[in-house]
Amino acid sequence: MAFEITFCQQAGNSKKQNQDALFNGVNLYQWKLKNAESVILNDEKVILGVADGISNSLKPQLASRFLMEKLSQCQKLNSTWLKAAQNELSEQYTQSYFGTSSTFVACELNKDGAGKIVNTGDSRAYKITVNGEWQQLSFDHTILAEMQAQGLVDEKREYAAMYQALSDCISADFDSADFRIHVAEFQLAKGESILLCSDGLYNYITPTHINQIWKHYPNNIERLQTCRKMVKKHHLYDDFSAIVCQFL
Repeated sequence: MAFEITFCQQAGNSKKQNQDALFNGVNLYQWKLKNAESVILNDEKVILGVADGISNSLKPQLASRFLMEKLSQCQKLNSTWLKAAQNELSEQYTQSYFGTSSTFVACELNKDGAGKIVNTGDSRAYKITVNGEWQQLSFDHTILAEMQAQGLVDEKREYAAMYQALSDCISADFDSADFRIHVAEFQLAKGESILLCSDGLYNYITPTHINQIWKHYPNNIERLQTCRKMVKKHHLYDDFSAIVCQFL
């Protein structure tokens, strides 16, 4: 079995640099523009991730890059590892850039198709079946999602943007070490995929439209490139990072 990793990236139209960072199992990227490309890995397992620096924190691109640098050295992905990474982030930046923050989503996938998702914040992970069905594996740590989990949301009501605010993230702050972490295990069959992305994807393209893109285009390079270009058509758009790992 092998892994086909397809990825792309672009900075938001109001950004001088990309505040997202991604690790594709081989290299770390934090580019203003990275057209979609694929690599094939034949390793025993692969670890991938996306981090989305939080714009209203100080130098958010430092937090996202730091987390992906740590992920590139990770041997076993779990909540204990992520807590340790947050502690190292705090040691590195609390004095110089206090509060620099990022969301985080990562995947560890083994050659037998067994995998694990770890996330904090609202960067997402989806499983895509061979039949084209999408399942969100990550949990959005937002006020609205927390309310939904508690059964407090009226599905017929439209909620203000403030409800999309993050309830948890990773920050360079020793007093912020109690952030919540979501962990989900999954199993991929041959031909199935995991998609990791920052909110610069799903905030601008509806799930229905993304599903249509997946059905229309024959490969993941064309799918991600189409998504990236569609996001760019918006008058204002955020940083965008996405990785698809297909189990071959």
